[in-house]
Amino acid sequence: MTNNGFNYYPPKELESNYYNLPKSRENLDLDLGQYLLKLKRRWKPAILVFLATLGGSVFLSLFLQNSYQAAGKLLFRQNTAASLTGIGEDISSLDSIGVNETPLKNEIEKITASPVLQETIDQLELTDGEGEPLKPKNFAQNLTVELVGGSDVIEVGYNADRPEIAAEIVNTLMTIYVREQIRNNQAEPANAKEFINRQLPEIEVKVETAESELEQFRTENSIIDLQEEKRTIVQDAGAINRQIATLGASYQGKQAQTKAMQSQLGLNLQQAIAANQLGNTPAVKSTLTELSDTEAAIAKERQRFKDNHPSIVSLQEKKANLRQQLEQSIAETVGIGVEVSDGLLNAGDNNKETILENFINLKIEELSLQQQLSSVSQSQQEYLKRADELPRLEKKEQELMRKADTANKTYTALLESLQQARLAENQQTGNVDIIEEAIAPETGSSGRMALILLGFLSGLFLSNLTAIALEWQDRTVKSIPELKKKLPYKVLGVIPQMDDVKEQGVLVKEEPDSYVSELYRMLQANLKFMNSQRAPKVILVTSSVPGEGKSTITANLAAAIAQLGRYVLLIDGDLRKPTQNTLWKAPKTVGLQDLIRDRKPLANAVHRPMPKLDILFSTSRVSNPLALLDSPEMGELIARGRKTYDLVLIDAPPLPVTADVLTLSKMVDGILFVSRLGVVENESADLAQEALTSIDPNILGMVINGVKSKEFEQYSYSSKYGKRYFNQKPANENDNGNSNGNNNGNNNNHSSNQKLEMSSFSNKIDDL
Repeated sequence: MTNNGFNYYPPKELESNYYNLPKSRENLDLDLGQYLLKLKRRWKPAILVFLATLGGSVFLSLFLQNSYQAAGKLLFRQNTAASLTGIGEDISSLDSIGVNETPLKNEIEKITASPVLQETIDQLELTDGEGEPLKPKNFAQNLTVELVGGSDVIEVGYNADRPEIAAEIVNTLMTIYVREQIRNNQAEPANAKEFINRQLPEIEVKVETAESELEQFRTENSIIDLQEEKRTIVQDAGAINRQIATLGASYQGKQAQTKAMQSQLGLNLQQAIAANQLGNTPAVKSTLTELSDTEAAIAKERQRFKDNHPSIVSLQEKKANLRQQLEQSIAETVGIGVEVSDGLLNAGDNNKETILENFINLKIEELSLQQQLSSVSQSQQEYLKRADELPRLEKKEQELMRKADTANKTYTALLESLQQARLAENQQTGNVDIIEEAIAPETGSSGRMALILLGFLSGLFLSNLTAIALEWQDRTVKSIPELKKKLPYKVLGVIPQMDDVKEQGVLVKEEPDSYVSELYRMLQANLKFMNSQRAPKVILVTSSVPGEGKSTITANLAAAIAQLGRYVLLIDGDLRKPTQNTLWKAPKTVGLQDLIRDRKPLANAVHRPMPKLDILFSTSRVSNPLALLDSPEMGELIARGRKTYDLVLIDAPPLPVTADVLTLSKMVDGILFVSRLGVVENESADLAQEALTSIDPNILGMVINGVKSKEFEQYSYSSKYGKRYFNQKPANENDNGNSNGNNNGNNNNHSSNQKLEMSSFSNKIDDL
């Protein structure tokens, strides 16, 4: 605080605590405040957009009709039949390729797919408002398919004009989907079966070829077990003769048995095998049974009737037909002319059946012994030769066995896969059940409140978007906090926005007792007591762009200082666009240009519109003003003004526009910067700040001009009471004695209180 009490600066402790606030909270409060400020500035178009959007939604809601929503539920599970049998388990399982995706999302896409929707439309013959078949995309607009919480249940819903139609559509859709899933589960095994059926013949040929080659090799080389054969050759060479004798005896015994049985049966091996197979066929069994029953019926009827009786004749014909049918089967299977008794063919006679089987087995053993005997005899003859060929035969056998084994494994695997594909194809179960069918809802919904709510929210969004868009298009600085961000200088004064007439004149001269005039006096007081040691005597007044009111503020400031009894020289240093003569309504006589070029006396060039105020106008535009401003004569002029006057004010051009300010800044004690809200743009303020930083002058402070009344009252404590104080009429306005006495007695206190209030207001603005 100064000794006169005009300026108050907060203690260092409070200042450090303020700047040590959490940055996130500070930025949040600042951003929110800026947003609300922008919304407040654009409230009219924002309200218009909001009401238009809300009104449109309300208007559209009047045309909405009641709709009814029916819903059913589908439960997805693992296929029980597939998991129990292990067949088709992979086909019917629910899997998803995506890492973070659930398989049920895929099922939702299947439910809403066009084929399922189209089949539902076709089955129910759904049409649109024009009577045309409903399209799947239009059908899907009224369809909702959603997961139910964290379960494996999907809820299917549909909105329709009638409740029963909505329920029927949902149930039909779910049924079609379940059926479609079963078809899909069956389609994969069918495709696999088709593929396997195409591959089987090729693999079968390879198996037969490999086995045939192996068998042919073994047959050609009489191989059973080469390892055993090698040991036999090495260890049991002498046992071959005994083996031949044993085999010969066994062979003769078997041959004798088979000859005896063959004589008894009258059949050779092939005929016996054929007869045995024929007797086991269902047709022959049925024929034999029917023949036996017919013979029993004939015997029974003969007890009642004679042989020429129709019943007996019919039974005899039936018996003959059966006998003929049996003989034809024997001829086709066993051989023409071969007689086989009914007993051998009758499967019910276990003894006869055992005879055929024993005969077949004995005959097979006989042939086996014969082959063994021949093989051993051949081995005996070729013993030495065989011993030399064993290594080569062993190598070849292993090669053929590997080939046959590989082919057999492939063939077996295909057969198993084919069997599984057939079983999976025949399964009629899926992994989804309808756990809740849709029922017709009793009440419907028009959606009016939802539409109105949507309009309300959309109105809020669009209104905010409109305000932000308008603010984005307008690049000017509109508030004191925004300006303080761009130009971080001490705020020495704030001038409220006035009408055009007052802004174009010297209000301090015309209305010296007005509230705005007192603001200019507060500005001069802040300038006077900025430095108690040495107050600035030459001050340069400039701005960012033209139209910010620097010339008006300079003129009013000069008038305010002159009214306080100090001698002031005001120099119109804007030689390109001089405006001081217009503000003061003075004629264009001798000016700054004449004073410098013609070296005329200062007393002849100045104009004195009021006591203790001299103004040096610029009478005409100069093509190269920098040459005059940078001349030694200009320096001498300022030096003379410094000695002659208490304060020299220079009204200079805007800072970023010309180089005049850079030249004049070297001749002055400080710069007073003027900025007008709503005129200066962000880019211009940034450019001005860069220019001020580059020249590094003594920036005395900043005057904010054109502040709107609401914002002015928001940031000014004294404005709420100052205007009322200056506009209030005295109680005894017509009483001259009392009025004069009060004025004389309270004049000093009144002025002191005003200045204290103005200083407090300046400090509040500066703290922003």
